[in-house]
Amino acid sequence: GACTDCHSLTRDEAVKILGSTVDNVLSVGPSPVNGLWEVEVEKEGKRWPYYVDFSKEYLISGQIIHLGTRKNLTGNRILTMNRVDVSQIPLSGAIVVGKKDAKSRIVVFDDPDCPHCAKLHETAKRIVSKNPDIAFFVRPFPRNNDPETREKAISIVCAGTIRALEDAFAGKPLPKGTCGSNAVDETIRIAQRFNIRSTPTMIFPDGRVVPGALEADAILSLLSESTGPPPSKK
Repeated sequence: GACTDCHSLTRDEAVKILGSTVDNVLSVGPSPVNGLWEVEVEKEGKRWPYYVDFSKEYLISGQIIHLGTRKNLTGNRILTMNRVDVSQIPLSGAIVVGKKDAKSRIVVFDDPDCPHCAKLHETAKRIVSKNPDIAFFVRPFPRNNDPETREKAISIVCAGTIRALEDAFAGKPLPKGTCGSNAVDETIRIAQRFNIRSTPTMIFPDGRVVPGALEADAILSLLSESTGPPPSKK
């Protein structure tokens, strides 16, 4: 029969094994590797998997990578565990790269003074040019709340154009934003709520939060690996 016919690990046992090293043990289930249990834990609002062997003598903290596909199974699991409720992110005030009614919408938190954000922006333009069913909704985010960066973000929101965003990335002067929009303050609050601290950070349609200026292939691969409907507040 299956190995799990003879071996078991309960949540209570996992709590005893991990002790005070975590705030909470959320669940226990089979891992991608035979002979290991996956224990979903939480600490300081973040979730990730630990692995416990069937003998319950060894705790493994690290990455499981499938050699055949080179996929980081642990990394993908962490993204799934830490999904956010995308319905709580308004799209108003965002700069749209692509079609507003695109089927797949990726929200991007971009700092106007961030060179990696400028790189991701160029990647996004290439993606939407070949995939009209994908769009990027960019929310200007003054990550460190620097007054000058904040003014740039407000100017971009007030202009509401890709050109304004690209002018900011290019270091060109921007007109003062006087439209009275509160979109930048709203973006800051959302970033704090979802613990977004770096730019660029993408939030995929299923709620996975992915930092960094990924290449087009990686973004498309993540889109194709949807983990189902995003979590929502009840």
